Amino acid sequence: VESEYFGAALIAVANAEQIKKDIQFTVGIALTILIVIFIVFYRKLTIPIILFTPTIFGGILSIAFLYLIRTEISAISLGIGSVLLGVTLDYSLHILTHIRNNETIEHLYRDITKPILMSSLTTAMAFLCLLFLDSQALQDLGIFAAVSVLGASVFALLFIPQAYKGGSKKGLK
Repeated sequence: VESEYFGAALIAVANAEQIKKDIQFTVGIALTILIVIFIVFYRKLTIPIILFTPTIFGGILSIAFLYLIRTEISAISLGIGSVLLGVTLDYSLHILTHIRNNETIEHLYRDITKPILMSSLTTAMAFLCLLFLDSQALQDLGIFAAVSVLGASVFALLFIPQAYKGGSKKGLK
């Protein structure tokens, strides 16, 4: 006896499983490569933790926000995670670079706060333009990306100067 089945439900389940696998695969590759690069470049094992913490915070914040305003979250919207990883890491790297250039905390915040906030705000606004589309998945993607970018940039400004020690000879006082 041989049986076969076919239909929209079967295809939807298969697509969802493939999307989940693809998300895990792409984010895993991106994380692995970035961790190796950061450890080799900065020669400290703790640097990836410091750099990725704002990105993780932004991702968790955006998922929590989507949970509050939506009954369902599209897997496709979460698939942009590997792209957001690169975008939000830039804020952390920018702050860390300024810290390593021996700046005081006052000088650091005076130089980078406005550019980082403006950059994250313009990126978030670009993603929020997806709200004007009729696709629920693309609207979710826009909200997820916008909240993630804004959350990561603000958290990076607050967290990295406190967490990174040893980069400044003048000290972050």
